[in-house]
Parts: sequence; structure tokens; C-alpha cells
Amino acid sequence: MAAKKTPKTELPAEPPVLEPPPKKKKKAAALKAEDVREAATPVAPEPAAPASLPAAKPAPPLVEDLMAPEFYASDVQSISLVQGMISIAFVSARYDYSETPSVLKKVVVSRIVMPAAGAQSMAVRLFAFLNKNGLGAAPKDPKQIQ
Repeated sequence: MAAKKTPKTELPAEPPVLEPPPKKKKKAAALKAEDVREAATPVAPEPAAPASLPAAKPAPPLVEDLMAPEFYASDVQSISLVQGMISIAFVSARYDYSETPSVLKKVVVSRIVMPAAGAQSMAVRLFAFLNKNGLGAAPKDPKQIQ
């Protein structure tokens, strides 16, 4: 017996995939005027930070603490520098009533200790504030400070 031949069924061909035509590369010399964009004002490159300094970070937001302690001082008694930290001792004139007659004494009422960079910033801002308000020059006679 002869083997029966089964007719071959052909699968339909898949539709061709359409790809965009390849882009033509322009040569630098062939650029047209409309292809070149110029800045209205030239922008100077930002100066690079010295390698020894870290990049500046944005300042943290200020949070006002209404319960922060506040003190009164009539003068600064001393300023010292220890291990890069500035310490400022504030004093106030107070009577000592444990003695008769009572004696006026300077009493240390508070101290601020801060890094040197913070103290420098405070000094610059304080001098600017004093000058702006006409109080720039300190009195020559310390007794004038009340």
C-alpha cells in the first residue's frame, strides 16, 4: 500500500515589522543656522570648590522655641578659646544682701560655648547690627557701660 500523502498546510506569513528609517548623522560643518542655539547671555562656569572644603549644604530650617531660656547680662566678664571652642562668660551686677552693708558684686549669670566659626559669624552680625543702629564704637571709658 502506498502511503497517503497529506497535503501541506502553509501557515500565513507574519506581517512585517516596520522600523523607522535610520537617522542621518549631520556633520558639524553641515549644520544650518537654525540648528545652532545660542544662549542670550553667556553663563560663566561656577568656580570649583577647593578640594579641601566640603560642598556647602543648605542651612537647616529654623525652629523657634518659645520656651527657650532667656537671661539678662550687664557685661561680658571673659572670653576664652579652648580646643577650638569659644567660651563667653556673661555677668550681671547684683547686691549681696548676706553682708551688712550689702555689697554690689559681679555674678556670672550664663556662659555660651560655641565653635570658633559660629563665634566669628556672631561677631560679624553683631558689629553690623550695632553699626546699623549707630552704636558701632564702644565707649572709651568702661565705666560708661551701664
